[in-house]
Amino acid sequence: MANVDADWNVFVDESIHVRGDFIVVAAVFAEDGVAERVIAALTDCGFDPASDEFKSSMTMKDAPAAQRLRSHLQIILGTCKIAVTVCPVSERKEIATYIANLLSAVDLPPSQRIARVFVDEGIRQTNAAMPDGATVRFGCDSRTVSGIQLADCAAHLISTTLLGELGLTTKMVAASTVYDGQEGEIELAWTLWATVRYALSGSTPCGKVDEDGIFEPLMKPFGLLVSDLCSDAVKAAVADRLGSVWVGCIH
Repeated sequence: MANVDADWNVFVDESIHVRGDFIVVAAVFAEDGVAERVIAALTDCGFDPASDEFKSSMTMKDAPAAQRLRSHLQIILGTCKIAVTVCPVSERKEIATYIANLLSAVDLPPSQRIARVFVDEGIRQTNAAMPDGATVRFGCDSRTVSGIQLADCAAHLISTTLLGELGLTTKMVAASTVYDGQEGEIELAWTLWATVRYALSGSTPCGKVDEDGIFEPLMKPFGLLVSDLCSDAVKAAVADRLGSVWVGCIH
């Protein structure tokens, strides 16, 4: 995990879902060197980093190279932290303002700071205040700022989780992908959440305390901001899946 005195690079991208009437914006906090890890993942999976990139819209069915690349990026995300903001599709023009507000409220220790923020080219610039001292770049191309590909992956994973919580996707995968040796199937949305749950977790416990004074392994999110204009269904889905993070054993 992160160095206690880390300066963070933050990569931001969105995932828009009209059928659920929500937009998920993921802000991925990573230390220096993450770009090289993304480039290595692309190369290892047979892609050319100079011309190819991970996109959540990539065809995954019958595409083992794309599936491997997504798995590689999920592993990298597990070493990062992820803050999330959710708003309705009608607020697309306000995304950057939500990002600014989100970054000011993440669960960062005093010894850590946001040094650089890279925002995908599809997100309009805002005049809202970004973190003090941070260099902010809007209009980033994910081929040249490869960390944006991590944010794309994170936004898609979290969106799929919410779509599952809303009952709008029911895709199943082999249970053995999470539980070694277990037969049967399990919801894809749940497995995707499981791969990034530590990255979504903050450092503040919110679970019950037992008689020995030990907290239940349930944590507040690292960063979560939900628009008041989201539907009640979306707010409930976000609260159920992202409002707290289980960091105990799931096996």
